[in-house]
Amino acid sequence: VIPSILSASSLQFSEEPQSQDALHGRSAILRCELSGPEDMRFWWTQDGRRVQDSNRRFQEGSNLKFTAVDRHADTGSFQCVASSSSTGETVTSANASINIKWLERGPITMNEPASEAELEEAERIVLQCHIDGHPRPSSKWFKDGAQLDRKDRILTLTNLSTGDSGIYSCCAQNAAGKVCSNHNITLNIFDKSVPRVLVAPVDQVVLRNEEAVFHCQFRAKPPPLIEWFHDAEPVLNKSRTVCLIPSSSLFALRVSKRSAHVAAVVCVSVEIADMGERLWRVFSAGRGERVRCDPPRGQPEPQVWWERAGARVASEGRVHQRDGDLIFSPTDRSDSGVYTCVARNTAGQKQQELVVTVATSPEWIVQPQDTHVEEGQPGFLHCHARSTPEPRVTWYRKSVPITEEGSRYKLFSNGTLRINSAEVNDAQTYSCVCVTQAGSLSAHARIHILEKLKFTPVPQPSQCLQLDRESSVSCVAKARETPIMHWSRADGADLPSHASQMNGALRFSTVTRADGGNYTCVASSSVQGEIRAHVHLTVGVHVEFKLEPEQTTVYQGHTAVLHCQASGDPQPYVQWMLKDKLLSSSSSSRFQKMPNGSLVISNVTTEDTGVYTCIAGNTCNIRDTAAQLYVVEKPVHPRSEDEDKSQFKMFQTIALSVAVAVAYIIAVLGLMFYCKQRRKSKRLQKNRAGGEPETECLNGVQLNGHRVSEIHEEVALSSMRPSADSEKQQSCGDELHFPRAHLQTITSLGRGVFGEVFLAKARAIEETEPETLVLVKSLESREETHRSEFRRELEMFSKLNHAHVVRLLGICRETQPHYMILEYVDLVLNTFKCFINSMQQSRLCLNVFGLCLQAGTLRLSPPVNCPAHVCSLMSHCWASSPKERPTFSEILQILTDSPADTKV
Repeated sequence: VIPSILSASSLQFSEEPQSQDALHGRSAILRCELSGPEDMRFWWTQDGRRVQDSNRRFQEGSNLKFTAVDRHADTGSFQCVASSSSTGETVTSANASINIKWLERGPITMNEPASEAELEEAERIVLQCHIDGHPRPSSKWFKDGAQLDRKDRILTLTNLSTGDSGIYSCCAQNAAGKVCSNHNITLNIFDKSVPRVLVAPVDQVVLRNEEAVFHCQFRAKPPPLIEWFHDAEPVLNKSRTVCLIPSSSLFALRVSKRSAHVAAVVCVSVEIADMGERLWRVFSAGRGERVRCDPPRGQPEPQVWWERAGARVASEGRVHQRDGDLIFSPTDRSDSGVYTCVARNTAGQKQQELVVTVATSPEWIVQPQDTHVEEGQPGFLHCHARSTPEPRVTWYRKSVPITEEGSRYKLFSNGTLRINSAEVNDAQTYSCVCVTQAGSLSAHARIHILEKLKFTPVPQPSQCLQLDRESSVSCVAKARETPIMHWSRADGADLPSHASQMNGALRFSTVTRADGGNYTCVASSSVQGEIRAHVHLTVGVHVEFKLEPEQTTVYQGHTAVLHCQASGDPQPYVQWMLKDKLLSSSSSSRFQKMPNGSLVISNVTTEDTGVYTCIAGNTCNIRDTAAQLYVVEKPVHPRSEDEDKSQFKMFQTIALSVAVAVAYIIAVLGLMFYCKQRRKSKRLQKNRAGGEPETECLNGVQLNGHRVSEIHEEVALSSMRPSADSEKQQSCGDELHFPRAHLQTITSLGRGVFGEVFLAKARAIEETEPETLVLVKSLESREETHRSEFRRELEMFSKLNHAHVVRLLGICRETQPHYMILEYVDLVLNTFKCFINSMQQSRLCLNVFGLCLQAGTLRLSPPVNCPAHVCSLMSHCWASSPKERPTFSEILQILTDSPADTKV
């Protein structure tokens, strides 16, 4: 025999999923937690099949969350499966299921008879209420809006009468709610005891001494008695001229001339209708009362009278009858009993009973008494009284009548009140009122609840502590006497020195990473024992927004960017919501969520207008912030006369600038010619003077005694430097080279001096991000000055490396046009918009290291020893309106007027 070796699993669930109740369409969560290695993977199975995530049902951490429970898709057994990535060990939880409660409306159908055409002959009618649910709902039936004393799903009507006619509906109720039938049924019941004519006699013309037959048929249950009348006289078989046959027909043997001219034959039915069910009347003693006995329908008219115990009621006295009325003058306790109204004619006799009760005032048998009830146990209050008739007992709580429907109360017919599973708030004063028509009694009693030892509320099983902050975990319990509260670590270790506990609260003065783990709160009482609550504490950092979205207005068809960046530990997950609906980001969607949380909406429409909510959350907390996006149509401005004048002025300005440039060139040429002539004359004078130091003037600049050879040497060195710089620039360009195919254009932002400027996504341009939002400037111009300026900007950006300065991320130079890829921030976008706007307005937008400094957006602090007039100039350049910014000429004039000792 080889002994089996069992090794205990190192993986154990600290919290296994538990079966629970849930309403159809509501949210639910199955929790699963494991105490073990950190490298755990979790997944869920349903009836052995792995659960796939969807919008309605998905895995959140190790838990399985249901946003809307479905009674069809969420049945069966769920299991949580955990696996260690390092050891490969797997453990599976016990089965858990969701008891889904639901209620669904339905119609009313008629099971018997099979069709409405058969109602006339039906002996009974069976109706069924098709409202279904789980748990099985309790049904109620209504006729013409009045509730019937039937609580089954099937309603059976027997002994049918005209009183059963009406509109029938049903309602049902269970834990999921209450609904009523969506299709009701209408019944029209005929009184079968009332004869209805099937065949009526018709007028006939016959010859003298010939035979004549009149047919007459009635239908009723029981079959009616048929009589024939001739000129208001009954027709009898004794006559030689007529004969009655069993089929209710009249057979005339001979028709005389007189009878043919003046006789009228009438066929009538002798009958008497039912008088209805038993009546009940309750009278107070010592009062005059009268009860009417209406005669039933009949032919001939029935006679009516009152009887008691088989004897006719007298026509005079304290209790007598008159013209069909039963009169009590006045009532007495001895008048209680059964009275009978009798109606009779030639068709028979009918009767109706009347039960008379003379009420008496109630008297106590058992009065309600103050009672002590254990919390969670049933409690009873008794209220018994006697009277004639039995008193109606009503219980009140805080002056509000107590009913059984949808409550924890049970009312018994003898007046006893039962409270099921007593709660603390049941400690109230209750009133009992016994009422009859003769009077009433009332009494009061108070229920005292003996509280059990319990947490109020139960501590959350998983909580988060804020790192490096003061935090506390609350644990409150109640009992008959104040319980003693105590916290401890589940692993038996001592609480850290910076943790203290007072009145059930575990307080950490400064939370550290080591404070995470499993803790136990114990509430103990010398009388009621102790209870425990287990809490798992996670140490993290609450979510905080680093950048919140702002109100934005964009033109239709453009691209909108809403920024949202959040920090926390664990790193928060960011989602966007519009009109209470989460936005999904896919490759084909116009809505793209960037890795940093920002939302880019391409090709916006007016339907995109609304409030966008950014939701950021981690295991510690969830926060949200919102901003309004307005999408407007781009205005089309017709060309006006003022614009024509502006263009004419612009042409004048250009012409004037060209004229000034030509004048300047002429002046420079003249100055050079003058300098040359003057130098020549001075050289001649010095030669005559004999040996004075020679001063060269090269290109109009005095050399102050330097030798020409030194000047030429300096020029040669300066000509060599660009070659070295170009090699360095070439090396830098190779390092920043980025494949053009890894760029995905999002939208065009406009055009600048070099060419088009657009927003794009660059794949793997940053090591830490799979995709990065970047700004791309293209070199489309063929002018050498523009291409030189483009290269100068590349060189400038490649040398800059500062946290607050836009970085050059890459260069695309394999084909035309060349691309300059810059780091994208809001300020960069505003820079190019501002730049393009300034070109249109002929105004300056100051661009310092790629930042557009606009009023209200960003203010750089003045540099050290910066003159006041320069700071003022920079502030004017930051004006929000282009018209308020200085022109290039004004800037040149201000800088020219600066004192010579400054470093401007």
